[in-house]
Amino acid sequence: MKLTAQIALLLIGLLLTLLTACSKRDKVVGIGDDEPEMAAAIAKARQTLPQFWQVFDKREHGESNFVLVVRITDKGRIEHFHTTDFERREGKTMVTISNAPKIVASVKLGDRIEIPETGITDWSYMRDGKYVGMTTFKARFKQMPAADVEQVKKMMADP
Repeated sequence: MKLTAQIALLLIGLLLTLLTACSKRDKVVGIGDDEPEMAAAIAKARQTLPQFWQVFDKREHGESNFVLVVRITDKGRIEHFHTTDFERREGKTMVTISNAPKIVASVKLGDRIEIPETGITDWSYMRDGKYVGMTTFKARFKQMPAADVEQVKKMMADP
């Protein structure tokens, strides 16, 4: 595996850890989709999704490490997953689930699934060593320790 891919996977792991702070009972804690800041972040990510697809299709500036965040709903429970190895064909988007579920049971790590465009809640990629996108992650800055926020912002093209 290339060093940049290893670094990207390590960073995604770090970001997932920061995204889901666990209590003593190991319950997932986060900002709900219905919270105003998160709803606005998801709306912005969806609004800018055409930009993501344009860069994904052309990669004119060495962009890499493309990630889509997708919402999976299972028996009234909701969980967001990072996905990689995705493709769009004939109006369908196929993704591979890149993290193990903690809430839903309908998918598992490595599953290849079709996701409707409305199920995409965020996106990111790397350009010049910095992350572009990550709109919903930015919405969580208020819940994160300031030192962690500053570290993450250093890795982002547009914090």
